[in-house]
Formats: sequence, structure tokens, C-alpha cells
Amino acid sequence: MRRSLIAWLVFVLSLTLLAACGSNNGQPSGESGSAAKEPNNGAAEAPPAEGTGEAPAVIKVFMPGGATFPDGEDINNNPWVQLLESENNVDLDIEYGPAATDEYMNKLTLKFASNEIPDLFVIASANQNWLMQNAALGALMELDGKVEKYGNLMNAVYPDAWEAAKYEGKTYAVPVLNDGNKATDNLYIRQDWLDKLGLEAPKTLEEYVQVARSFRENDPDGNGKDDTYGIIAYENMLGWSHLFGAFGVIPGYWIEKDGKLVMSDVQPEMKEALAFINSLYKEKLLDNEWPITDVAAYNEKVANNQVGMYEGSWAAPRNEINTSKQNDPGAVWTAIAPPTGPGGKQGVFGGPEYKSFAVVSSTAANPDAILRMLDWLAVSDNIDKFVFGFDKLGEGFMYDRVDGKYALNFENHNKYGYRQQLMFMQPKELNEKKMEALGADFNLVGTINNSVKYGIPNRYVGAPTPSMVENLSGLEKLRAETFTKIIVGELPVDAFDDFVAEYNANGGEAMAAEVQEWYAGKS
Repeated sequence: MRRSLIAWLVFVLSLTLLAACGSNNGQPSGESGSAAKEPNNGAAEAPPAEGTGEAPAVIKVFMPGGATFPDGEDINNNPWVQLLESENNVDLDIEYGPAATDEYMNKLTLKFASNEIPDLFVIASANQNWLMQNAALGALMELDGKVEKYGNLMNAVYPDAWEAAKYEGKTYAVPVLNDGNKATDNLYIRQDWLDKLGLEAPKTLEEYVQVARSFRENDPDGNGKDDTYGIIAYENMLGWSHLFGAFGVIPGYWIEKDGKLVMSDVQPEMKEALAFINSLYKEKLLDNEWPITDVAAYNEKVANNQVGMYEGSWAAPRNEINTSKQNDPGAVWTAIAPPTGPGGKQGVFGGPEYKSFAVVSSTAANPDAILRMLDWLAVSDNIDKFVFGFDKLGEGFMYDRVDGKYALNFENHNKYGYRQQLMFMQPKELNEKKMEALGADFNLVGTINNSVKYGIPNRYVGAPTPSMVENLSGLEKLRAETFTKIIVGELPVDAFDDFVAEYNANGGEAMAAEVQEWYAGKS
């Protein structure tokens, strides 16, 4: 089915590109010839001086929808689009697509097939394969020789993040970074429960187990009921990655080992991690319902004060932890270091260096105007206008200063939330003012820094290799099924050895060779 879909996509887009080459919509990048193609020749455009009368560059934009708007406004008629247009001398023609990622990508593909190709569009990082396939077809503009002229834009992207936007060594998109820098999860603990039971925050895996056992057995909430958990988990194993990180591995992550990149899933340390987690399951320290628990139910247990130690997002203090405190004013949560395992290792899954791609189609008539706009957005003072507002929409409207600190007016922040969708770029410096403005008491800067400190990165940051495109989906399914069965005891721990052999025989070994070739080329 996957091969059929890709073949259909190649066929449809090939027809599209043939039609586009014969139309008046512009020419694919890389062709030479007449003055009509000059907008694509890579020459940087200086921002036009005010009052020159130069016509704004029209940019057709396609982006995911889902936001609501105040009366009288829409995605094309609002103060922040007007700001982008006036500051960059552009005329944005924005079309809102579906909010759901799959539906959005389907509509984007149909747009290419019907020759209604946007100049600029945004796709989620999960659709990296789509990016590579369309780069191969010539549907996307090669940005090398263009993007380097925009220093703010270049500096706003981590060097490794650019690797994810490359096909055969050439750049075809601009990676858009995460709002929380490289942060993902923290291990959070109830300090008030520790104090009540006379415990210290755990540092080692052994101490972690002791605290989990005490939280389960010793009625830390004092209600006289057997209703608290030791260790909670849910269907996505990355959501409790600290248990794997204690062994130096993360499911699905490439790690460095003996000077090479290797897949965590097939390392001996992964077998050790699974054996340890299986022991937690047997003792019922690990919530036995985790395979049928989704993240919403997982967070609900935290909010309902049924758990005193769990792995949660860096933003958890604004979400389920905040609800926990509302339900129990005596709750005191703090982020701690993940426990160290028998080999002295520790960590949680490290965050990717980008969340999405800003992509310019090969038929875009004004690519430099697009890059100039992205370059403007890559400046912290400019992007702050999309966080804190500007002019009469700024201080006293979108935010106030409380004890000298920024504090968002959440009524207006939510009412005009659509403005943040127009942040097509994200400077790599953490916006500490924004994190503080979301609630100084939440200490989001601290939770972000703690998460980044203990994050174990996925060391492969390149485009999907041929073997990944062919085999990765099936291997991920094999991993999920096998690891789950080992943890819950349906398979013995030694079944891991058979899993490794099957994994390598069905594309894992080929993937490893391709990844190592990429890694050697970077050295």
C-alpha cells in the first residue's frame, strides 16, 4: 500500500510539473533563460524603501487552519498580517487548510496535482518524507545560493536542523524551530509527599524504585485509600523515556557508541532496560494498564493527585500540574534529574531541533521576497510583536507588567491566538520573556533548561534514507509489539535476541549502514 501511494504521488506530481512548465505560473528552479525567470535567479533583494511606490510582491500561502477570529477579522484581514505586509512590502494571499495533519497534507498534494501550487507552505516535521519526494521531483525550490544572503534567517536555525531539509546535499526548506528550544520532558515529583514520608528525591534507579514503592503503599495523600500509583506510563514509550534513559537508550533513537551511530532499539542496553521495566510491571509498581492508557488519561491521574512522580512535558506546570494544585492546594511539585542507572547513565528523550518546515515551491515568482519576510521574522524584536502585540495591541492590551515582569492578558492572548500561527520562523534563542509572561510562578524557563540539560538527542538528523523510506514503518511496528509483549510478560526477555535478528534482516542493517555513511561524511 505504501509503495502504491508513493508511485501514485510520483505520477501525479510529474504531470503537475509538466503542466507548470508550460504555464504562466513561473519556471522550476534551475532553468536558465529569459528575463521572465529573473525572480528565481538567486539575487538578493534589498527591502524596498518606503514611498518608492514599488508594488508589493504577491505571495500565495497555504497553511494549516483551525484558529478562530474576532468579529471582522480573518486570516487575510487582521493586524498581524497587515504588519507582515507593511514591513516587508508583500501582499499575502493566505489560504487556510484543514487543521488535521493528514487532511492538510492530502489537500496540499491535490493542490500540486491540480496546478494550484502555493508559493509558500508549511508542513509538519513528521512529513519529512513528503518533502524529500517532492524535492526529487523538482517541485520545491532549491534554496542554496539564496538563503545564505539572509543572515538573521541563517542564524535562527541550528546547523544540524538544516540537514533535515536537504535532499542529495541541497536545501529545499527552512526548518522552523520549537517554541521551547530543544526541551521535551522532565521527571516531576511531589515534594510534599516526600516530606510526609520522610524521603529524599531519588538520584539512582534503586532509590527511584524505593520512592515509587512508598508512594504506592504508604498512603501519601492521607485519604486512607489504596488509590495512589507508583509509576505511571501510557501507550507511547517516549512518554516515560527516563526508564530507558537510565540505560543510555531511547526507543527509536540513534545514539553514538564506540565512534559510530547505532540504533538504540537493538542494543544490549535496551534488553537490560526492558528486563528492568518488566520487573516493575511484575511487582505492579508500573501501572499495569499502560498499554491501553492514552496521554489524556495519564495526565488526568496527575491532575487528580493519584501519582507523586511522573514524566511530563516542560509545559506541565501550566497544565496537569496546575490542575493538581487547584485540586490540592498543598501539592508541591518540582522537576528533578532523571535517575541514574547501573552504568551511571541518565536522561529523557531529547527534543528535535525543528517542529516544521517553511517550504517554497519551485514555481514561486518571488522567492526572495519570501526569504526576506522569513528573515524579518527571525529577529527576536519582530517575533515579539506576535507574542506581546504592538502599538495599541501591546502593553495594556496583550500584556501588562506585574512587579516588573511580563504577564499576558490571557483573555486577549486567547482571543487573538491566531497571530501565533503567523510566526513562520522562530529564533533559536529561548524567548524567556514569553515563558515568564505565561505565568512567572510556573518557572517554565527552569523546566525548559532542566529538560534540555538531561535530553538524550537523536543523533541522526538527516533526511530519511532509502532503507528508512522502505522499511522504517514496519520496523517501528515490530518494535512496539515486541517491547510491549516483553514488558507485560507475554514474551520472555530473551525474545529480544530474536527481535534484533528480525529487525536487522528486515532493513535495520541496511539503515545502519546508510546512517553510518552519513555520519562518517559529517566527521
